[in-house]
This record gives sequence, structure tokens and C-alpha cells, in this order.
Amino acid sequence: MSQYLVLSHIQIQNANSIAGLTWGFPAITQFLGFTHALNRKISNQYDGEYDVELTGCGVISHTVQNKVYQPKQFSDFEFIQSKNPPVLAKHKNASPPIIEEGKMNLTVSLVIEIDKSVTLTTEKLKEFEQKIEDLCYQMRIAGGTVLNVNKIKVLAASTEKQHIDMVRKIKNLTMAGFVLLDRSEYLQQHYKTLVSRHKENGNANNDPQLLDAWLDFSALKYQAIPKLTKDHTTPDKNTDADWEYVAKPNSGYLVPLMTGYKAISELYASKEVDNTRDELTSSRFVEAIHSVGEWKSMHNTQKITDIIWRYRHDGQWYLCVQKNNIASGDLDINESGIEQIQTLNLNEALNLF
Repeated sequence: MSQYLVLSHIQIQNANSIAGLTWGFPAITQFLGFTHALNRKISNQYDGEYDVELTGCGVISHTVQNKVYQPKQFSDFEFIQSKNPPVLAKHKNASPPIIEEGKMNLTVSLVIEIDKSVTLTTEKLKEFEQKIEDLCYQMRIAGGTVLNVNKIKVLAASTEKQHIDMVRKIKNLTMAGFVLLDRSEYLQQHYKTLVSRHKENGNANNDPQLLDAWLDFSALKYQAIPKLTKDHTTPDKNTDADWEYVAKPNSGYLVPLMTGYKAISELYASKEVDNTRDELTSSRFVEAIHSVGEWKSMHNTQKITDIIWRYRHDGQWYLCVQKNNIASGDLDINESGIEQIQTLNLNEALNLF
């Protein structure tokens, strides 16, 4: 039996816009973090009244408004900053610092996977949905304040016909919008292509790095096409050229994406590291890892399981993945853990560690 909790058209104010080296949309870890926090609140506040387990979520974006400005035409966008704390009477002689941060307003829908089936009467089910709504207004999503939730619905299906009907209902609740999909296999394939092409050209040294493959998806690139004549078959510095846009390695609305963390330290026992959130949980230092994602219209979705992001922990890797990529073998495990070509670790690619 498949069961999902749909939070339709959530309006969020002042969410985090910066995710690792990227900006423009919160990291997928922010939404899975909200799912995990919601699961804990359901368990703690209602004393086992609802035996549910929220194991993953799909993210559908409707509107995005980054709080940025452009100082002048063709210049880079800059985040609108504020001074924190605000200037008070006692601060008149000393201007408070600006804490740099990127904020945004957005509207998203979340399709949350329920692992343990909720078996309730119609009246109890409506009561459960109302309690979920109350919890949402008490929480933050990606660091932002929840202003409004259009509708909350629990949907279930066990037969093939019911699944088709459930997918239709979820689409009705989340349209019009674009769902975020994991395309880490594109990064893997493109990296292999770059290495193969490099060797075919007879270059034995300076092999392409993961960073090169990732930048082909995330950077805006143009190349010069020389205007050669019969008399000049080889371009030089005086040769005219046309600048052409370099398309991304794969088609689709592809974007750079932060998909988790990689450990850069050993695992410390509880109370061993000062100033942690609690004294009961082990801790370790990590760095952000990046991959490639794709925005695709929600009406193209055929299976809800294909859009659900879940946690995956393998040794030093703390990843957010989708089931379709796990099933296809994109996350290969060897003796040293996940192969580095699967998810880009920028700090290692830059040899900073």
C-alpha cells in the first residue's frame, strides 16, 4: 500500500536561498530536514496516537522570488542585506555589522512519503490533517516562515487503478509546478565522456576533473567561432569571430544542486565537541557535496515514487537520493565507499583537503 501526505502550495517567507556553492533555491537537505522534524513532532506531541513514519519527500516549485538587486545593467546580482541587530539608540556611535545571507520568498508543494500506513476513520483522518497543518505553522521550512498552506491531504492506494487515481489527485493538488529530479547519472556519464575524449586526443596528463564536468552543467559558456577566409586558414588575434552559446551536455532544465554532505573528520562521541546542539548525539564535521538536478513539469510524472527524495548514509557520505537512481545502480559502492564520480565533492576536486 502506498500512502502520501500532500502539503499543497506552501507560501514561505525569507527562506535560505544559498545552498553550498549555489544560490537561487534551497538545498534538498532543507526539505528533508523539515520532513524529519515533522515526523519527530508527530511522534512526540501526540504520544503515539499516530503510528506513522515519514521517510522522504518530493519537492514541487510554483513561484520563486530571490531578494536580490542588480547595481547596474549586465552586472552580477547581489543579495539585499540588512544589519543585524538593527540600529538602536545605543548603537548610534557604532554601526552594527552586516551578516551576509541570501533570502527568498517561494511557494512549494511537498509530497511526503508515509512508510507506515495510517488507518483512520474519515473523521479521524480530517483531524490528523488539521493537526499536521497546525504543526506546519509552528515550524520553519528552509529557515523561512510558513505563511499559508493551501491544502493538506492524505492519499493512499493499493491497487493499480487506485494508484492511477492517486497520481491524478496529487497532480491536481500540485499543479502548476515543476518537480525537482535527481540527475546525478548525467554528471557521471559526462565525466566519463570527458575522460574518454581526453585520452582519444592523446593527452596523457591533466585529466579532466569532476569540477570540469560539473561546471559544464552549471556555468554559462560561450565559444568563439573564427571567421576564416581562403587566405587565412588559421585564426590569429586579428581574426573576427562569432560567439555561440555552448549547450549543456544533456537536454532539459538542468541546474547545479546540493545533495548532501561528506565527512571531513572522524565521528566524535557525545560531549566530546563543545557547543553542539545536544550532548547525546555523536557529531562530525562535514562539507557540502554537489550534483545535477532537473526541473520537470509535474504533469509528466507517472510514478510518485520517482520524485521522492530520501536519506542515504554510506560511511562518510550523507546523501539525498531518489529511488530511481538507486535502482539503476548509479550509486555504486566499493571498498572505499561511494565512487567520487557519482556526486561531486568540490573541495576535494579543488584539492583543498
